[in-house]
Amino acid sequence: MKLDKPTLLRLALVLGGCVVLYWALCNLALLGAALGLLAGVLFPLTLGFCIAFVLNVPMRFLERHLFLRTQKPVLKRLRRPLCILISLVFILAVLTAVFWLVVPELVNALVVLANTVPPFLAKATAWLQDNADRFPQLESWLAGLDIDWAKTGRDIITYLTGQFSSLLGGTVQVISATVGGVTNVVIAFILALYILLGKEKLKAQCTAVCRAFLPERFAKGLLYVTRLSSDTFASFVTGQCIEACILGTLCWLGMTLFRFPYAPMIGALVGFCALIPIVGAVIGTVVGAFMIMMVDPVQAILFVIFLLTLQQIEGNLIYPRVVGSSVGLPAIWVLASVTVGGSLWGIGGMLFAVPVCSILYTLMRRVTQYRLAEKEAKKHAAS
Repeated sequence: MKLDKPTLLRLALVLGGCVVLYWALCNLALLGAALGLLAGVLFPLTLGFCIAFVLNVPMRFLERHLFLRTQKPVLKRLRRPLCILISLVFILAVLTAVFWLVVPELVNALVVLANTVPPFLAKATAWLQDNADRFPQLESWLAGLDIDWAKTGRDIITYLTGQFSSLLGGTVQVISATVGGVTNVVIAFILALYILLGKEKLKAQCTAVCRAFLPERFAKGLLYVTRLSSDTFASFVTGQCIEACILGTLCWLGMTLFRFPYAPMIGALVGFCALIPIVGAVIGTVVGAFMIMMVDPVQAILFVIFLLTLQQIEGNLIYPRVVGSSVGLPAIWVLASVTVGGSLWGIGGMLFAVPVCSILYTLMRRVTQYRLAEKEAKKHAAS
């Protein structure tokens, strides 16, 4: 190997990377603290970019329709701020509707479950004890089953009271955290407005910096991944929100028509769970059926049939026509990404794993197609 200057530079970079990796492995706690401090410092910037990204979705739609052909300079100057204002009002209205309509129903659903589960389990236990002679294998299990629901309720109340007391005990910390959080949100919102008002200029500056300091091929790849990520996340967020609204509304109307109990609560629950791909439908169906089963087991079976039919109609007829393929990811990879994301980061991991997996899937598909085409070209050239 020829030890010229570029080769020595690459060797130095590899050696430096190995040293940094060894230090990081030996100082994981210090590295975690440093990353946490850095994340705290950059939190307003990250939140500002997230707010700008969310506002940009309806803003792009409005800019394609609002004052598009106008020749008046005043309207041209006011077009972007007006689109931002309408987008902000729209998103605030949606969030307000969610908190005033959906959240109370979800809370009511949890209260209903908390009130009906103990009596149901008590009845089920009594039935099993009365019919233990028919099921001898249950006798040993029932002998050791002794659940004091009153004591369990008192323990839960004691735990919640202790948590509330500890929260009140740190009043200064709570006030400080609240003030800091409000300050971060205000700074992030102002930053988001600046980003949206000059997003073309910011995009051109970032593109120029990438092309100036990075190799041309790497810069093109980075810009392509950035565009793909932006389009994928925007499509996913829009698609899932529209699907959740449609499915929750249809579920509520259908349950009202067929006179199922808890129609508003279960409709809100099904719509909320629909934000989580694949798994959300299962959660909404199971919880809704369990709530109805507390009232009428036959209606619970009919509800499962109704909701499965509704999900098939909505997923195969309505959703593709209204939204289309939001992320372009096969169902098996959607399930895999939801499973892995949920195992690592909970519900948030389920929500963000699908668009991330879609980006990786698209990149891998493009690279695979390019490599196959390159091999075919070499084969034809050799022959």
